[in-house]
Amino acid sequence: MIDLANYMVIRKTFENFKDDFSSCTNVKELKLKTQKFLSFISSLDVESSLKDFIAKQKEIAKRLLLVINIRYIIIFMYKYLVQRLLSQLLSLINNALRILGSQLK
Repeated sequence: MIDLANYMVIRKTFENFKDDFSSCTNVKELKLKTQKFLSFISSLDVESSLKDFIAKQKEIAKRLLLVINIRYIIIFMYKYLVQRLLSQLLSLINNALRILGSQLK
C-alpha cells in the first residue's frame, strides 16, 4: 500500500510539473521550475522500468537549464557580431561612395 501511495504522489507531482511547465510565462519562472523539477527527480528512488525515463528527463532538464543560463552570452555574442558586421558593411559602402565620387570628378 505504501508503494501504491508513493506512486500516486509521484504521479500527481509529475502532473503538477506538467501543468507548471505548460503555464510558464517568462524565463526566470521556467528556470525556477526546472530547478525544482531536477531536484524532485534527483531525489526519486524508482524501479528500473522508470529509471530510463527519469534519466532522460534529467538530461533534458539539465540541457534546458544550460540554455537558459547561457542565453545572455548568446545575446551578447549576437549583438557583437551584428555590430561588427554592420560596421564592416558601412565601411564598404563608404568605400564604394568614395570610389564613385572620385570617378565623377
